[in-house]
Amino acid sequence: MLLQIPTYFDVIPKKDARDLSTIKQKLDADKYDSADVLKVDIDLMIDNAIAFNGADSEVGQIAMAVKKRFYELFNISKSKKRKEGETNGQPAKKLKLK
Repeated sequence: MLLQIPTYFDVIPKKDARDLSTIKQKLDADKYDSADVLKVDIDLMIDNAIAFNGADSEVGQIAMAVKKRFYELFNISKSKKRKEGETNGQPAKKLKLK
């Protein structure tokens, strides 16, 4: 395993595994059609960190703080539903990391 965590896939299914380097690769390859799709991957990465490490662990606490701040910075409401392909009422834009 890349990060030398042999039990990771015992807890997190491979199809659901996300990390920052995977997200960066997808950004560079123009795989995200909208900010909402990127948000799904970031949420999944953070939720995986909490599931694997536990909410009370140091990593779990950091992950929850990152998720809270991410939602604040991007003005995301957990209960807010948007039309598919729209972000803040605007058409979705493709994202690319520079």
